[in-house]
Amino acid sequence: MSPPKVLEAITPSRIGGAEVLVANLCAQFARLGVRVELWCPKGRPFEAYARARGLACRTWRTFGKLDPLTVVRLARLVKRGSFNVLHTHLSTASLLGALAARLAAKTSVSHVHGLNTATCFKYSSRIIAVSDAVRRHLESQGISAQKIQVVHNGVDVTEYQPIDSDIAKSSFGYMPSVPLFGVFGRLAPEKGQRVAIEAMFLVQEDFPEARLVIAGDGPERESLEACARVLGVADRVDFAGFVADVRGLMCACDVVIVPSLKEGFGLAAVEAMALKRPVVASATGGLPEVVVQGETGILVAPEDPKALAQALLDLARDSDMRARLGNNGRHRVEEHFNLSRQSERILEILTGTPIGGG
Repeated sequence: MSPPKVLEAITPSRIGGAEVLVANLCAQFARLGVRVELWCPKGRPFEAYARARGLACRTWRTFGKLDPLTVVRLARLVKRGSFNVLHTHLSTASLLGALAARLAAKTSVSHVHGLNTATCFKYSSRIIAVSDAVRRHLESQGISAQKIQVVHNGVDVTEYQPIDSDIAKSSFGYMPSVPLFGVFGRLAPEKGQRVAIEAMFLVQEDFPEARLVIAGDGPERESLEACARVLGVADRVDFAGFVADVRGLMCACDVVIVPSLKEGFGLAAVEAMALKRPVVASATGGLPEVVVQGETGILVAPEDPKALAQALLDLARDSDMRARLGNNGRHRVEEHFNLSRQSERILEILTGTPIGGG
């Protein structure tokens, strides 16, 4: 029996958790003997990102969700390429891909990464949700529960190896004795970086030397920089811009903050836990499925800078707690968010066949 052939399709405007997962899945599927190819619209940042990861990307110019030509071209690609399944990510790819798969008489599986409107996913054969929160959100909009299966995102634990924080801090120019907090992700209102800056305003009363590094880029950067200036903490908030490989900078952080106001999953929390870093995260969306309160991190109400500041202060003062939460986080990632096992589960859903033929 020939190995399955999967076409991964994504329509990204930026590089975030979904894009990282797609690139990782391509590598994992190849390890499992799957023939996998990749498609995305021409001119997107994901093209360069994929090439840097050693992935070839089929591409052409597209015209949004109302693009019958792309539907026809995708259908032709799926049929002529003898793909068993079209695996789509993000709303536009999922809508166009589902219609193309129907035209080609093939299976389409939408991978839903956020708390999205369900319209673009209704036409897919099956749906993978990255969290129970996403599943519930889709079901509340009329998607059948039987159509949805949950598979949490994961990281390659062999590639996420902790580095001593003092060594990592020094490599980025930070003093080892200075508390360093980090936020990682696209700079957008729903990601909550403003709340982290407001929390730093409160933290400075007890730890005036503490610093916050914000890794990522996006439309909110100027607004966030202005917020830091107004609060008088601009000299303690560093904007690192987009960081392609966050592992080193995460290891430099004493605590990783995930202050999202809205979050389907929270890959940054998993990455931090894999690197044995304690996490302070908003108790919203899929984050409580990742961070276990008091065991791998601290959950606080979203949009509550006072609660966030208190959690940071508690962790800054207690190195034993940081170590305990960090070690527990690593164990949790190995047990529940191991990319190797998650990829096998995803492939089972795509092909309808248990890995190993069982």
